[in-house]
Amino acid sequence: MKMTYKSSILRVESFYSTHLDNERDIFVYLPPSYAYDKTKRYPVLYMHDGQNIFHPAFNGYSWHVDQTVDRLIHEHKMEEIIVVGIPNMGLERANEYTHDLEGVLYPLDKVSIHPKGHLYEKFIIEEVKSYVDSVFRTKSDPEHTALMGSSRGGQVTYHIGFRNPDIFGKLAIVSPYFYCVDPIPFEEIRLYHTFISKQPLSQIWIDLGSTEGTLVMEKHTRAVTEELVDLGYEADTQLIYFNDPGAAHVEKDWASRLSSPLIHFFGRKGEARSLTLIGCEEVGIVGPTSRLNAILEFGDDFKMSLLRAAYHVQDQEIAEVLANGTIVPKKTGVTSVTVKYKDLEATTEIRVVDEKKECVTLDMVVHVPPNTPVDMKLYAWFPLIHDPSKGTYYNQLQVPLHAEFIYQISRQDGIVEVDSSGEPVQHKYTALEDTTIEINFEHWMRNEA
Repeated sequence: MKMTYKSSILRVESFYSTHLDNERDIFVYLPPSYAYDKTKRYPVLYMHDGQNIFHPAFNGYSWHVDQTVDRLIHEHKMEEIIVVGIPNMGLERANEYTHDLEGVLYPLDKVSIHPKGHLYEKFIIEEVKSYVDSVFRTKSDPEHTALMGSSRGGQVTYHIGFRNPDIFGKLAIVSPYFYCVDPIPFEEIRLYHTFISKQPLSQIWIDLGSTEGTLVMEKHTRAVTEELVDLGYEADTQLIYFNDPGAAHVEKDWASRLSSPLIHFFGRKGEARSLTLIGCEEVGIVGPTSRLNAILEFGDDFKMSLLRAAYHVQDQEIAEVLANGTIVPKKTGVTSVTVKYKDLEATTEIRVVDEKKECVTLDMVVHVPPNTPVDMKLYAWFPLIHDPSKGTYYNQLQVPLHAEFIYQISRQDGIVEVDSSGEPVQHKYTALEDTTIEINFEHWMRNEA
């Protein structure tokens, strides 16, 4: 009779840190062969926010890392690995994920931060990794050790990884919180350190979703990526970048593209089979910089945005497109742009106008259910102001041109807007022109989705 072995997830309870003087549970995923192949050793992926990678977060979503790894192993798309989930400590999360380094302007962040990034770094390396390597059959060298995190977890992955290339040889920096952007007034506060020399990292993955709004902006994430390319990391091979169309700042969207960094680190992506070119339809001779997003797809499980590509503009008097996808408008008109990768190509059309504003004005007015407590704070992706005379909530803000948001109307107690059937409502907004959004709804429900 053939035996079938399955992966398992272990919980290491009350793991104490002497560096941070706190304790948390640690989750360890073991691949299918771990139970019977007693001589085999495995690469290890360490992940921040570990309570969300196998189990649902507060919003009901999970990365489902175990399911994705199981599937990719079963389909022979990646080798077997161990995954270590390191939960955050709730209110201490921002402190532990923030380093006190040159360029990290944490005193200006939207929350009060007492940086413990250096201590958290020691906790990961000297306590968690040491424990994992001593208890489990790991390949402990940097070539077989990866670190991954999203949002502030992406920020701390960046800082820990580039400071410790002798420990972590592979970094997945997902939707990184490199800037704090205050929409009212519009201010961009830098939260990352610039490294000035290339480190011996074998593979780097950096990504974001196109609808993360001002929380994670493409221009910021791409700027850091370009700094790394300038240091000598090889674009599109060693360093992979992905601007995920339509993806928001949430676990379910990180889960949907998880297979790509896993394959980049531990598998083979195979041959490219499709190429898509995405970009803004209209750019200004005067106005914000616009960049095309050339997405290369290697089957269902690996997608990437080309950092360097060959672009051809039909009418080069109207515009030029640099190898990094930046559109250089020259005169007004309409032209097509084609990108090529080996035997694949894709085309889009762009219109050049005289001027586009850097930001647009958004006025939002929200009509809420009559049972809304009068002293309750409300939010879209920004705070809303109560107007008792009209019974509405409102605000006005400046939004960067082309920024995209997926958002909910929510209360400070975690209750969100729902439709007549009780389903949470999500709104989508793209900053294209000055506009007023007026939202009317009749029901609140606690967010248990």
